[in-house]
Amino acid sequence: MQNKDLLEELESFSSKKRINRKFIYIVTAIISFLAIVLFFIFNGNDKSNKIEYITKKVTQGDLSVVVSTTGNLNPTNSVEIGIEVSGTLKEIFVDFNDEVKAGQILAKIDTVKLQSQVDSSTAALAIAVANQKESQVLLNNKKTLYDRTLNMYKNSGGKYPSKNELDDTRFSYEAAIESLEAAKAKVLQAQSNLKTDKQNLEKASVKSSIDGIVLNREVEVGQTLAATMSAPKLFTIAKDLTNMDLIVSIDEADVADIKKDLPVTFTVDAYPNKVFNGKVKQVRLNPVDTNGVVTYETVVSVDNEDLLLKPGMTATAKIITKESKNKLLIPNGALRFKPKIQEQKNGGVNLVGPNMNRPANVARDLSKKELSPIFILENNQPKRVMVKVLDSDGKLTSIESEELKVDDEVIISQKSDDGK
Repeated sequence: MQNKDLLEELESFSSKKRINRKFIYIVTAIISFLAIVLFFIFNGNDKSNKIEYITKKVTQGDLSVVVSTTGNLNPTNSVEIGIEVSGTLKEIFVDFNDEVKAGQILAKIDTVKLQSQVDSSTAALAIAVANQKESQVLLNNKKTLYDRTLNMYKNSGGKYPSKNELDDTRFSYEAAIESLEAAKAKVLQAQSNLKTDKQNLEKASVKSSIDGIVLNREVEVGQTLAATMSAPKLFTIAKDLTNMDLIVSIDEADVADIKKDLPVTFTVDAYPNKVFNGKVKQVRLNPVDTNGVVTYETVVSVDNEDLLLKPGMTATAKIITKESKNKLLIPNGALRFKPKIQEQKNGGVNLVGPNMNRPANVARDLSKKELSPIFILENNQPKRVMVKVLDSDGKLTSIESEELKVDDEVIISQKSDDGK
């Protein structure tokens, strides 16, 4: 009986031992599995949190801020030559590109009618002068008769001649005076008509008003010209092609930066590899509104001594509004870059932003102009640096900084292994 109880007790102990061993195996397996899972999780997070910073080096040099525009070349001074009298064009003495002098005859119209008017006016003046002389003789006779009658009337004490006869001689004398004045007026009128007809005859010869070059001729021999309210245009003459004006349109957003004497460079299609120079001569105040877009015409003075440039050529111009000489230069992307929040291994966050690595003394010697933050790469971590922005050409920006130097790496963007 005792042996049986002992045997049962031994079997019970052995069964419990097997259960404990099995439990230990299960717990060990669970712990190992969790360890492996945690290892991959944390290892994966470490990999995904690796950040690559894209940088560019700080350089030093010159930077120009330009306003780009287009326009056309025109002579500095051109005049349109017309005619003030009507007639048929009889002769043309010049053609395109001919050089002319002031007063030179360019063309003539038929003068038969104009000469006839001059002859008629000359005859009318001669008649008017003769009538004036006749009126003067009549006046002299009337005055003599009146003076004699008046003396007789006074000497006779008013008895002879009668008062009526004296009045008649006085009236005749006064009428002769008026007749003479009318004759003089007709002489003046005839003289004026003759002068006008002679001027019209002279205007039949079309003359140049300036020294220059014939740019355009719009008439042919035999053409009938009718001078009405506006004189028909015959020729266009440019005074001087060695100096020209480039007329460009400046957008209203840029016009405040355009000043007189600013340097200008431009190219034309005829010489694509040649750069021409000029300078701003005038910004016209009259706005030009084209479909709601407001622009201002700006005149650029251009030296054309070699006569390569022709009137009407289209030019693509750059007006240099600002220049920075020998300044630190950074890409514009450096001013736009802001570090992102990134997770750390310990589960916390690393906020890389405006409050990170704030310099103790920020460019005290710089002007009071507002400072802007950029980030440089230091020990593989972004460090904020404050700089004063000067000018930008759209790609590079000139700056002033007491902390940056040439070849420093400025951050322009970042990317992590997870693509963020």
